[in-house]
Amino acid sequence: MKILYFGDLKDITLKREEIIDLEAIRIKELKNLLSDKYPQLRESFLKNEIRIIINGKDYSFTGGDETLVAKDFEIALFSPVGGG
Repeated sequence: MKILYFGDLKDITLKREEIIDLEAIRIKELKNLLSDKYPQLRESFLKNEIRIIINGKDYSFTGGDETLVAKDFEIALFSPVGGG
């Protein structure tokens, strides 16, 4: 599956995109995998601050953390937006 990083997430991961070579994974497991790989993401995932878009749809409308994503999916991650 292709993971796309936007905003500050590009600075944390030092990449705009990467391929995760798995047949399928649930979003909650993907969050854990990415948190292990990029520890700076862990708190934002725990607070649900990172917006997750799966094949163009917000994951909260596809089943949330239980959403199963397959190897041909595209997952876009958007950093938390600060306001003021």
